[in-house]
Amino acid sequence: DCPICDQAGECGLQDQYMKYGLYESEVEKADKVHKCKAQVIGPEVILDQERCVLCSRCVRFVYEVTGTRELGIFQRGDRAEIGVAPGRQLDNNYSLNTVDICPVGALTSRDFRFRQRVWRLKGTRSICPGCATGCNVRLDHNAGRLWRVKPRRNDEVNREWMCDLGRKTYKIVQAETRLKSPLTRDALRQRALEWFRPGEVGLAVASPHVSLEEMYLFARVMERLGAPAPLGGLTDADRGEGDDLLLSGDRTPNRAGLRWLGLTELPAAELAARIDAAREKTIVIYGGDPAADPAVAKALATCRRVVYAGTHENETSRAAAFTVPTSTWAEKEGLFVNRQGRVQAFWTALAAPEGVEEDASFWVSLLRRLGEPEEPLEVVERRRRLGRALGLEGIDLGRLPATGAVIDPATVTAGGGGR
Repeated sequence: DCPICDQAGECGLQDQYMKYGLYESEVEKADKVHKCKAQVIGPEVILDQERCVLCSRCVRFVYEVTGTRELGIFQRGDRAEIGVAPGRQLDNNYSLNTVDICPVGALTSRDFRFRQRVWRLKGTRSICPGCATGCNVRLDHNAGRLWRVKPRRNDEVNREWMCDLGRKTYKIVQAETRLKSPLTRDALRQRALEWFRPGEVGLAVASPHVSLEEMYLFARVMERLGAPAPLGGLTDADRGEGDDLLLSGDRTPNRAGLRWLGLTELPAAELAARIDAAREKTIVIYGGDPAADPAVAKALATCRRVVYAGTHENETSRAAAFTVPTSTWAEKEGLFVNRQGRVQAFWTALAAPEGVEEDASFWVSLLRRLGEPEEPLEVVERRRRLGRALGLEGIDLGRLPATGAVIDPATVTAGGGGR
């Protein structure tokens, strides 16, 4: 089965066979045991019972980790087999972890199955942007595309698990709705200066979807322009149902970072009122989609000039007169602060598409053109400067440990954006 098995290349049994195996099989082809193949047992997982070695890892996972008990070992002796309980399917939000722990090709992902050979994939360390837990992950990519997201062990955050929702976050990177600009990078930055004029920005709104450094640089640019201190978006935006294992009800990766920098979130009605009060000036929105709320969308429709910097087409981008296409988390380096107050780094897996800006470089270029020539371009030095602005003592944001660092919010100088 190895040549056609989706687990080839990361199969424990295949590794043992190649290391210690007897390559002349003593099993007659006629003696092969035939069981159910390619059985769909849930929305995310396919079971091949012929390949199962009855290690029971998947059964233990749904009993001991999720407590959902969808899987079991049925029959006895040489007829024993893994299966789903009668009337059930493997549909808990952590079902794909059974694929990770399966040592053979018995359990495979319906989403990834037969899409790439694993030895062609390159892995990049990252942080899941799907919620405030900040699971450590590995982005597997090849030929300029992401193909899957796998959990990366961090016993302080997610152990070696992640939710199925987080595994689908790679799809937004390749979405058809990505914003792109026909302008060259220099032309786009020059054009941006025509919209970002000192004294003309009446309101700035950031998002908990962008990195800590990007929030900091955005606040610095707005300060240079004489704008009011940026807001942090909508209080109730990007909320969902969480659970007791990993998934947070806060579906943003960096809401704690907003608080570190003193960026205040507002209810929709209050944000709409702020926008309405500043409608004669330029409104700058960075990330997220506040116009998804009808009250905010109505207020933006009356504004003279709206500028949006973001990754995808949405209600806010459609309300903007000028857009700056920015990078997704897979196309840049940055820091997220999770719900524990743990600051964690993620790294660049892919180059940004043509017509898309790398966020931090864009804001640094504006700072330099607005009169701050000393603003560093190097990632490590930029993070160290951020750490000093936040008043962090004894923690080097430029050289974080692999597991990240928990920082007491009481030690953070809120409003590190320079105000």
